[in-house]
Amino acid sequence: MHPPQRLGRAQRGLENVMPPLNLMYLASSLQKAGHQAAILDLYAEPRSGAAALEAMLAFKPDLAGFATYPGGLDEAYALVKDLKAAAPRVFVALGGLYASYLPETALSQCPADAAVLGEGEAALAELAGALEKKEELSGVAGLCLRKGSETVRTTPREFLPDIDALPWPAYELINFDAYRLPPTRSVTGGRVASVLSARGCNFNCSFCSHHYGYFCRVRSRKPEDVVAEMRHVSEKYGVKEFRFEDCTFTAEPERTKKICALLQERLPGIAWNCDVRADTASDALFAALRAAGCRRVFLGVETGSQKMLGELGANKDIRLDQVRNAVKLAKKHGLRLNCSFVLGLPGETRETALESLAFALELDPDYAMFSVLMPVVGSRIFDQAVKEGKIDPVTYRGGHYLSTYSDPKGVVEMSGLGAAELVELMRSFNKKFYSRPAYLLRRLAGVRSLAEIKNLGWGALHIFAK
Repeated sequence: MHPPQRLGRAQRGLENVMPPLNLMYLASSLQKAGHQAAILDLYAEPRSGAAALEAMLAFKPDLAGFATYPGGLDEAYALVKDLKAAAPRVFVALGGLYASYLPETALSQCPADAAVLGEGEAALAELAGALEKKEELSGVAGLCLRKGSETVRTTPREFLPDIDALPWPAYELINFDAYRLPPTRSVTGGRVASVLSARGCNFNCSFCSHHYGYFCRVRSRKPEDVVAEMRHVSEKYGVKEFRFEDCTFTAEPERTKKICALLQERLPGIAWNCDVRADTASDALFAALRAAGCRRVFLGVETGSQKMLGELGANKDIRLDQVRNAVKLAKKHGLRLNCSFVLGLPGETRETALESLAFALELDPDYAMFSVLMPVVGSRIFDQAVKEGKIDPVTYRGGHYLSTYSDPKGVVEMSGLGAAELVELMRSFNKKFYSRPAYLLRRLAGVRSLAEIKNLGWGALHIFAK
């Protein structure tokens, strides 16, 4: 089950609502092991608590799994309580980042029976088999089990060495019409799907949790299998556009170029977008992306201060001149470009924040997004905040990066700037970037459909409402 998140109407219109690959991989692994599976995605298709419980009970599950995201924890816990009250014999497992990083804390807040730690495909399939055979669960590696009033961790589970061995995600279990790319990434307006070509991240940025559980180790799929999956999904479900969910799709440029060559050969005309790193950008790489159907790239700039980027807040190991080069190449090859900036990293001052605004105006991407830092469970900044007494792991809910607009009280102050000042800077920077006459004329000149006009309206409502 994918829990819902509370977002305002304008925020919801801007949100990235994509198929839950994590649940789809778990479902296909259960199916491969001989079990029936279903997916309830309350984020894409919200329902009332009563309707959600009715849907869960209708499947008559023996095992129910709940994903844990900081922005939807309370909603997930409430659904666990409802399910356990209505069907106490159903075994309930929590999974995802929060339950993996803080399993004891998660289990203390709801009546779930276990947490699955880290990659869940093998562990969940073994758990389902053990429950079916009524075997002792302590023999299943990678769990945190409830034992009366206490919790016990089983033996840690090793990495899955070959992710090509996993079955493709269970696409047949989702409603494709419920998903969409955000206005800043959508190109075709048609059906969309996610695809993952590698797991893990090579890097260790202080504000990010993608390295957690992987220890900066990346495992990549064979390019041929990635493209075969995309072709299957496109042909069977009418998908016109893909998003690569890799932390950094261009981390291994030669492999990326191989995928591009195969897409150009075997799936011509498909549109897609991906995340890129500035230090991997090259003329040949960006030319390959464009030729293979890539239309938009996302670049995490984070800050316009070189000092902040390196030694203080981000530890991102990127130079501003590399960012400039990546932006130049994206524009040269006709790739729409999204750049993100984070305000409030450790060491941030009003002066370094203003450097970020100045850098965004200099780069002049198609879209720039300024957001206030929200420490992510599993990141080094989260650990720092806990150590400094700024976060209580039991009560911390984090939140969605868009939610700062409606709830600045949730901001955790990790720099010398206060929460109110950070939110004021975020709002003013976004307004200054998007209210430039030359920018507005360029955006309006590029409008090709009523859908694009609607998307521009959602963006304006979100940015200029306050």
